[in-house]
Amino acid sequence: MRVLTTAGFSLLAGALPFAAHAAHRAAPVEAPKVHKVEKVAENVYCIFGQGGNIGLIVTAKHAVLIDDQFERIAPGLLEAVRSVTDKPIKYLVNTHGHPDHVGGNVVLEKQVSAIIAHANVRKRMVTEQAKLEPAKRGGLPELALGSEDAQERARLNLHLDGTEIHLLHLGPGHTDGDVMVGVPAALVMHMGDLFFLGMLPYVDVQGGGSFDGLAAQVAAVASWIPDGARIIPGHGPVCGKKELLRYRDFLLAVQTHAKANPGKDAAALAAGFDTAAWPEWKPRPDFVTWESLFSAALGKGTGRAARP
Repeated sequence: MRVLTTAGFSLLAGALPFAAHAAHRAAPVEAPKVHKVEKVAENVYCIFGQGGNIGLIVTAKHAVLIDDQFERIAPGLLEAVRSVTDKPIKYLVNTHGHPDHVGGNVVLEKQVSAIIAHANVRKRMVTEQAKLEPAKRGGLPELALGSEDAQERARLNLHLDGTEIHLLHLGPGHTDGDVMVGVPAALVMHMGDLFFLGMLPYVDVQGGGSFDGLAAQVAAVASWIPDGARIIPGHGPVCGKKELLRYRDFLLAVQTHAKANPGKDAAALAAGFDTAAWPEWKPRPDFVTWESLFSAALGKGTGRAARP
C-alpha cells in the first residue's frame, strides 16, 4: 500500500474502501439500547452512550460521524443515527485513537466510504492491532491527516453537499493525534478529549499527550471561537464558550500551581491545590485523580490512576 501526501494530508491508496471493508465482520445482531441523541444545532447532533461523545453532521445527501465508542454497542449507535437520518454515512472521523472513540470502527467501516484520523492515530492503531488475531483487526483510517510529527499543525476542510467541515490538529494535547471538528455554518465544534467537563481531564502522557500542549490548545480555541458557539466535549454535556473559558482557567490554575512549586511531587501539589474552587471537575479513583493530573502536569506518569 502506498501513501500519497499533500499539504499535511495523506491518502492511503490501494484497494477501494468498500473492497477493503468487505472482509471485515458485520455488526452483531443485538443492539444494546444505551444511546441518547441531543440536537446541538440545525443538522448537528451529539450522541451519548458508553465512552466518548459522538458527533453527527447531516448534509443534503450524506451524514458524517465523529467517533463511534465501542464495537459491542455499534448496532445501537447505528439505530441512533437512523433515528435522525436515513442518509448514508459518508465519512467517519476519529478525534483520536482511544478505544472508547474508535472501538466501533471495525463495524462502521462497512457503513462508510472512508475513515479519517490524524496520522498518529493510524500509526498507533496499526501497532496495537499487530498484537491481535487477524480476524479481530480492522477499522484503520484510510485518510490520514498531518504527519507523525505531532508538533506539526494540520488542517483539512471537507466540502460535502454544500456543508463545510473543518478538521484541525494543533499539536500534542490529550494524545499526539488529536483532531477537533468544526462546522462553521452551525457554530459547532467537537473537541474530542481535549475537553473534559464533569471529570478531571486525562492527558495520555504515554500516548504522546502533553498537559502544557492541552492548556495551550484550549486557550487558543477560547481566543477565537464565537460567543454563540456550541461545543461537544469528549466527555460531559454539550456546552458553550462560557464553559470553555472556565476550563481554560482551570487548566491554567493547575499549570500555574505546578510551576510555582518546583521540587514538589504530584501528591504534594494535589494536597496544596484549591480543588474546591473548581467543582466542575471531579476526580475518579478508577480514572483520573488530582495526583495523577498533577503527574501529567509535571510530564510524568501515565496521566491516569493506577489500575488495580
